[in-house]
Amino acid sequence: MTAQTKPVREPGVLHYQLFDELVLYRASTSQAASLNESARAIWELCDGTRTIEDICLELANPLGLQPDLLRGDVCNGVSRLRELGFLSRDDS
Repeated sequence: MTAQTKPVREPGVLHYQLFDELVLYRASTSQAASLNESARAIWELCDGTRTIEDICLELANPLGLQPDLLRGDVCNGVSRLRELGFLSRDDS
């Protein structure tokens, strides 16, 4: 995955707010996952218009951090969401 990759959500993934977490569900595979606050922030920015670099920047700015400090966590989060089938593998 490169910094210019634009992660995009799989069509048909449903999401539900459950207390402090966001639950994702993909009916076609009966796959479900509960996202904590960090994973949810990554998920919400994976709309196909933002690169990994953009996501790091958007998450880092409000915290006063350098985007490079978040790159590993963002890449890991995107990879895990792909593994679970919630993000497309065909993004740019």
